Amino acid sequence: MIGITPNMHRVLAAVAVAITVAGLGCRSGSSPVTAGPGGRHEPAAVIVISDAPAEFMPNALTIRAGDTVEWRNTGGIAHSVEFVGEVAPEGTASSQSGIMAPNETYSYTFKVPGTYAYICRFHVINGMVGKIVVLADQPASGTTAGTP
Repeated sequence: MIGITPNMHRVLAAVAVAITVAGLGCRSGSSPVTAGPGGRHEPAAVIVISDAPAEFMPNALTIRAGDTVEWRNTGGIAHSVEFVGEVAPEGTASSQSGIMAPNETYSYTFKVPGTYAYICRFHVINGMVGKIVVLADQPASGTTAGTP
């Protein structure tokens, strides 16, 4: 039988604390996806979050104003989606998604055109960064912008 050393006790205690903290900070599906054209509830784009390597796939995306993007944590560890830089999407806080446990999602509907950089706070040092380019929404066919 293998004995437990004092170092193993410290490691086990640290792991227990980390799991507890991660569990307290988890938020599932923090932003609901609103119905799109035809009553659909699908996001315009899905970004997959993975562990090996730690990355957002795709890490660059171009959408239109009014589109919803969903991030899905398909990995086995916690991740986050945090907008950084001089320009943050309208109505966001510094930490948008909170801690995303495995299998959790986070959605955001981009309303204002611009370029928005984001990171995973835990893995930015490993290069886990992404960018969303939001283009102006185009008027429906047969209408002119600014005309009722």
